[in-house]
Amino acid sequence: MDQFSTWLALVVLFCLLSLLFVVGYFLVNGVCTVPWVRTPTRYSRRMLELGGFQSGQTVVDLGSGDGAIVFEAVKMGGIGIGVERLRLLVWYSRLLAKIKNVSHKASFSPSNVLTDPLPSADLITCYLFPGVNRKLEPRLKASFPPGTRVVSRDFSFPTLKLIHVEQVHSAKIHVYEI
Repeated sequence: MDQFSTWLALVVLFCLLSLLFVVGYFLVNGVCTVPWVRTPTRYSRRMLELGGFQSGQTVVDLGSGDGAIVFEAVKMGGIGIGVERLRLLVWYSRLLAKIKNVSHKASFSPSNVLTDPLPSADLITCYLFPGVNRKLEPRLKASFPPGTRVVSRDFSFPTLKLIHVEQVHSAKIHVYEI
């Protein structure tokens, strides 16, 4: 085997091992709790609009994944804070914020929405499973003032005051008020 073939084999092996690591990371950390599913721009924008988000306001996206909702809030003239348990996605979101040159308006925190302090916000967005929403609801009520809006994609909260539900393509957007 010549030197080029050896290097090529090492590069391919490194790429395969890296891919295996990333897939394993998401399987262990994502499937065992709430898996990451990207929120398309058409949903992100509509979630913010339905929540009454305006320029200059702050949105906190709980379970922010790759930051899609946070970046859409920045496009709309606001500030976005992503709270995400998976550190790899936090790192990726921070990298995207730097590439998009919006790090001053988009921040991402490696936090657990059920145990860590929640940042202040005018609007809360999420795409979390019903069991997580059930556990999260008392924290939202304790952490945010009455009147704060919560927008959830597809999954409901048990006792928050439901304001509006809208079908957006294949997603059902729920708007609540604390």
